[in-house]
Amino acid sequence: MIRGGELRDPGQQLRRRADLGIRGGKIAAIEDSIPAASAIQTMDATGSMVTPGLVDLHTHCYVGASGLGVDPDPVGARSGCTTWVDAGSFSYDQADGFRRFVVEPSRVRVYGYVYLYPSNRNPDMDVVKYVRSFMKQTGDTVVRNRDILLGIKVQVGSNMQGRYSSEFLKIARELCDQFQLPLLCHISFAPPDTDEVMAAMKPGDVVTHMYNQHTLGIIDGQGKVKASVREARQRGVLFDVGHGLGSFNFAAAKKAIGDGFLPDTISTDIYNLNINGPVYDMPVTMSKMLHLGLGVDDILRATTSAPARVVNRVPMLGTLQIGAPADVALLRIEEGSFPLTDSQRNTVTATRRFVCKGTVCRGIRLM
Repeated sequence: MIRGGELRDPGQQLRRRADLGIRGGKIAAIEDSIPAASAIQTMDATGSMVTPGLVDLHTHCYVGASGLGVDPDPVGARSGCTTWVDAGSFSYDQADGFRRFVVEPSRVRVYGYVYLYPSNRNPDMDVVKYVRSFMKQTGDTVVRNRDILLGIKVQVGSNMQGRYSSEFLKIARELCDQFQLPLLCHISFAPPDTDEVMAAMKPGDVVTHMYNQHTLGIIDGQGKVKASVREARQRGVLFDVGHGLGSFNFAAAKKAIGDGFLPDTISTDIYNLNINGPVYDMPVTMSKMLHLGLGVDDILRATTSAPARVVNRVPMLGTLQIGAPADVALLRIEEGSFPLTDSQRNTVTATRRFVCKGTVCRGIRLM
């Protein structure tokens, strides 16, 4: 039982002081007061918000050749993040390893997007032909592992794929259309330009790194959100924060938010080069959004029910309702003076921040 807290689930417009009963890995009761004697284990949530477990749509927890992945369990336990989505740390031929060594042993829930192509390319082979040669294997792998794999990840930006980015985007679009899969698209430096990328996005696709300061961004020269970006959102394309080591900038975020363009989902893009700063974890990333003026409910919605709909693998994930998975975070908003740093090492001083006081996943207390 979690007692004495304020249940807060903006996805359901739920906000009430109540006790939460958990049994068999699911939420079994929501009542004004549950007798203490009825619980085997009790968590005191006095002074805390009791929210759905946080869902991070952009992480890196697969440890491949790059070695960038982080262990999701200890970070999830201290941060309230009970569902992790690995954003393309592995290719189709590593999917079995992702399942066996990351998904199955993890106490938190883990899903993933498959990277567009394997990295061990024959240097004598044409790059575009090489990527095209793996389309069927990649698509088949996602379809065969739909329980844990969400779609395809592609990195678009001159710093990531050189002159091939436009071609890789076309291949990713063709692959996703052929196998009816969602696309997760990283944006960074032009070429290609933003309009070209947005034209390729379809409903249910996700554009990540939305608040970067790079040349392949969502803001025009006048500090306004580009028309093609707004048109993409109107079509059902989702926009994700994806903080990362280089992809979140306070000034860019302030311009977009000032122009009314809030994130659909808030994620960390956490890996071992940013876990000790500037990213740290989900509550720190949420605190940055709070400092930029987003409301608490907007932030909670973008870290619970909204990304849970993208995952779409577990009924009622990201909500607090009877029968829903017992994935719960105990969060507080502390007041004080807190330095927060973006990817370009610009630091602001916030007066409020999110902190996690407890985490439950699958009905088991992690912290």
